[in-house]
Amino acid sequence: MIRCVCLVERKENCLRLVQVRNREKWYFPGGKIEQGESHKAALVRELKEELQLELTEDQLEYIGTVEGPAYPQEGQLTELNGFRSNKPIDWSTVQIDAEITNMGWVEMSDPVRIAPAVCRWIEKFESE
Repeated sequence: MIRCVCLVERKENCLRLVQVRNREKWYFPGGKIEQGESHKAALVRELKEELQLELTEDQLEYIGTVEGPAYPQEGQLTELNGFRSNKPIDWSTVQIDAEITNMGWVEMSDPVRIAPAVCRWIEKFESE
């Protein structure tokens, strides 16, 4: 099981997702939890590394957890622990860094672009 934390940002029928290393599928911003690290600390660290986005732990609100197929690691599962920011984010000032190659709004109805675990998230939390 790959344990991850992610930032979930929704606008109408779109989610804010990132593309990692030019892979086909897009993910929520975030990443893996390191040993001994809390969920919120991991997300604060990952957002700073990947997006130069500085949030504090008290600005993060837990939404929920899903498990879904890992991508691109076939035969493995990913645990997504989702959070939202209680502070408005000015996405025009966010700069991608590290392994992120693209960032944008992706229609929730586009499973071709969305990683399988994120599709599971949509089924559980975002369906209307």
